[in-house]
Amino acid sequence: MGSRLSSCFALSAFATFASAQNVTVPASLVGVEGGGGTNVPFGSSQSCRLQVIYDAEELPWSGPRVITGILLRADNNTPNTAIAAKGFLDVSVLVSTTDKTAATASATFAANHGTDVTTVINHQMIQLPAQPPLPAGPRPANIPFVFQVPWAYGLTPATGSLPAPRNLLIEIHIHSQPNGLYRVDNLGSCDATRVPYGTQGAACSVPGSPPPVLTSDVSMQAGYPYSWRVEHGAPSLPFLVSLNVTNQGGLFGNPAWPLPYPMFDPQNPQLPSPALAPLLWPAPDCWLFLDPLMFLGGLTDATGQGIVTSTLPAGRNLVGQTFHAQALLMSPTSNPLRFIASNGLGSTICGPLGVTRIHAFYNGTGNPPAAVPTTGQVLAGNGFVLEVM
Repeated sequence: MGSRLSSCFALSAFATFASAQNVTVPASLVGVEGGGGTNVPFGSSQSCRLQVIYDAEELPWSGPRVITGILLRADNNTPNTAIAAKGFLDVSVLVSTTDKTAATASATFAANHGTDVTTVINHQMIQLPAQPPLPAGPRPANIPFVFQVPWAYGLTPATGSLPAPRNLLIEIHIHSQPNGLYRVDNLGSCDATRVPYGTQGAACSVPGSPPPVLTSDVSMQAGYPYSWRVEHGAPSLPFLVSLNVTNQGGLFGNPAWPLPYPMFDPQNPQLPSPALAPLLWPAPDCWLFLDPLMFLGGLTDATGQGIVTSTLPAGRNLVGQTFHAQALLMSPTSNPLRFIASNGLGSTICGPLGVTRIHAFYNGTGNPPAAVPTTGQVLAGNGFVLEVM
């Protein structure tokens, strides 16, 4: 009876896990372009052995999960560009859990395999589908690798005294492929979510120019330098970029001065607003969109453009944290206060992510064919963006 109950429980669990919806790996790149498209491994006529290790923190599930296939995304770092179909490729796929991490990945392929390494696709002929031009944003995950046998992540503790699995390894082995390029969505850098907000009136500008605009770098990674840029300022004059991790609440922490807060008295634009009364002078049409926590200073160039750079705090725990910024620029001819302000800008840290790629190309169809490589090049922070089925 106990054996039958265990079997029923296992079948029920399997059905539950198998019915899980597709999820994106790494988890933080749902709806976000990877920022580092690559022709590895599909942009060659050579054979290729490739592994990607995803740290458990990058997986959008915990506990056991049955995986029945993976779907890759074609690259779209150059929007409105078509990608031609490519086929046919002779492909095998292996998966396993592994105690190797993105930081400790070995150049030796076999050293990265876990005890549960399984061949889930064995010498299957596949075609990479054509991709039509699309505007900016990630393409759909429509390059399928359907496993010939399902594989269960996270069941190793049930088979003995093995430790709980942590990290996921996916190995794609291209035994042969025709010539031709085919870029897939890949990490490398990461594409930060950047959201401008707030508007300034026409008077909040250098005379004859539009209001100043604040932009920032595309890739925003914890522990790395990051730059904010301002345009349409007065030439060769100081500016500040104010920063905070929120744009909510009140100016100077006072709820009586809710954000966004005017740099003038809305009832009489020729007077300063109450919070800025000590400055004596107003800046009509200008608004503050965040309560400054710190400032970065710079100097505009002869065209009125400026840049400030700071190294972000390190730590993977900051991935997903949004930093809010706004530029305040000296402009002696704009208003009595002699300062104007830009839009607000929220930029979200997108990396670094716990992903590493190991790969090696070789002539597997030569005469005689080259031996399958046992080692490859290790590239931390690189790897497919994919969906797990």
